[in-house]
Amino acid sequence: MGIRRLLVLLAALSGIGALPSPAAGQATRDQSSLVFTVSAGWVGGSELWSSSPQAIQFITPADTFGVDRRIRSTLAVGFGGVYFPGENIGLTVESFLIGLGFEDSCRHVFSSGQSDVAEVCQSIQGKKKAATSVILSGGAMFRSNSRKLISPYARINLGLVLSQQSSLRTFGQFVNDVGQIEDLFVYSDDHDSRVDPSLALGVGFTAAVAKGYNLRWELRDNITGVQSVTSTIPIAGFVPPHERVFKHLFSMTVGFDVVLERRKGRRY
Repeated sequence: MGIRRLLVLLAALSGIGALPSPAAGQATRDQSSLVFTVSAGWVGGSELWSSSPQAIQFITPADTFGVDRRIRSTLAVGFGGVYFPGENIGLTVESFLIGLGFEDSCRHVFSSGQSDVAEVCQSIQGKKKAATSVILSGGAMFRSNSRKLISPYARINLGLVLSQQSSLRTFGQFVNDVGQIEDLFVYSDDHDSRVDPSLALGVGFTAAVAKGYNLRWELRDNITGVQSVTSTIPIAGFVPPHERVFKHLFSMTVGFDVVLERRKGRRY
């Protein structure tokens, strides 16, 4: 009887040892990581506004222009970080340089024959304006296969776009009677800078290149708020009617990640 009881006790102890350790499961849950990313790529453009026929002078009949403005495609640069408290869902913060430069076109719809007015339209045609607008945002990221060589993910970011250039102000130039260059404003604006909301939806994947380092590829729809001219005004030179519109500016970037992991009882 004593030997039989001893065998039963040993079997019970062996069964307990074979069960999954609660501490091991807790270690997995306690593991977290910080990912810092630097990325660069390309962001596409979009048509912004079109206004025609816009009267230019105070005379009757006045010369009229048809003016169009589009958002230029340009290079994009991003700096960001993601905190993953677990394996799949992370919290993101990011600064994304999106540009928001413009390119204008002008058509002389009606001409009274004044050469200086024609010069104004010619100077507007093809004019390009560079810009350095930046989006500051935060959001969430969902990833899968985080321990594998290739890890796909999706993100959503909500933020603000800070622009330092008016999307309304439009002017051309002409040479006056004494040979000096003068500006003629088609549309004016009281603001040089604005803050508008933005939303970003992105998908991509990371590829591990070494322990603690990843390469990242991402395709994103940057839904960006920007002010747009809605109609002409009786005479040029004033602030036109305008409203905020949201433009889809698609971007593709390649980035480099530095991954810092924290395990229970250890720092990053």
